Amino acid sequence: IYIAPPNLVANQATTDVERSVADTVRAVEGIARVEVVRTVQVMAPDYPDLPPVTLTAATGQADDAKRNYVWSIMPPEETWNVLNSGKVNVSEPFAFRRGITPENNTITLLTDRGPQTFEVAGVYYDYSTDQGVVFMADSVYRRYWDDPYISSMATFLAPGADIDETLANIRTALEGTNLLAQSNVSLRSGVFTVFERAFAITYALQLLATLVAFIGILSALMALQIENTRQYGTMRAVGLTPNQLSRFTMIQTGLMGAVAGALALPIGLALALVLIYVINVRSFGWTMQLLLQPRDFALAFGVAVISALAAGIYPAQRLKALVTARALRAE
Repeated sequence: IYIAPPNLVANQATTDVERSVADTVRAVEGIARVEVVRTVQVMAPDYPDLPPVTLTAATGQADDAKRNYVWSIMPPEETWNVLNSGKVNVSEPFAFRRGITPENNTITLLTDRGPQTFEVAGVYYDYSTDQGVVFMADSVYRRYWDDPYISSMATFLAPGADIDETLANIRTALEGTNLLAQSNVSLRSGVFTVFERAFAITYALQLLATLVAFIGILSALMALQIENTRQYGTMRAVGLTPNQLSRFTMIQTGLMGAVAGALALPIGLALALVLIYVINVRSFGWTMQLLLQPRDFALAFGVAVISALAAGIYPAQRLKALVTARALRAE
């Protein structure tokens, strides 16, 4: 269960919350542990031309997900030991915009104790902000900043606890604090809803591309019919039946679709690689995980062939009505 104040920025909670609220939540029956998170903006003197750094500090892992790293100098099981020792992690966009590499892995931040240089222990994949985030342990943050507040909390239920009942008890305990408590399930559902809306244009473009391919193949077949009318008449004259001529056209369209699909697969893969590893990196500073599944390739090839066959139905039916004598006189 995640607890945070209402915020116009969905991926960051920067409002000041009294730390005593976490103790109130810990007292709720059914809560196993509570991890607190603090998010603030700090200055990095080495990068005066870039926006302030978003710094997030936490007392522990705020979710059960395994974090994936672009690179890391620490084994996963030692993450919190390394962070509590004073090192930090940064997100991929932060590392890209500031040139953080395994060889250049330090970042200087202005703290309440003056400029402090932190060693970067790892760069993790993150898509919450294109300017990036510095992540450190809460104990390290409190050591260098005189900040008594927290920004949000992640609560973990005890085994056997009912999530709906516990959520209701938390909301009752937080009455008058203007804090929102949401379950992981509802948050994830909301995120997927936002993603579906964001990518609705992608689905529309897929449909539009299929429609354009359909019209293109139909136009090409109609042009071929006009150009090869005499040839079709000759084929009828030497004994080809209307049904055989129709099947001949369908074979043509099927081959056109198969060739188009075979050419589209490597070209589409190349475009995906350019989008992920060039355009996304230049625009947002992050890379996405490329997942290649045979099912997707088979589906794309099948759509190309089926679209071509569908476009060939009308021309094939027209050939059935072809008058042989008139076709032989055609030029």
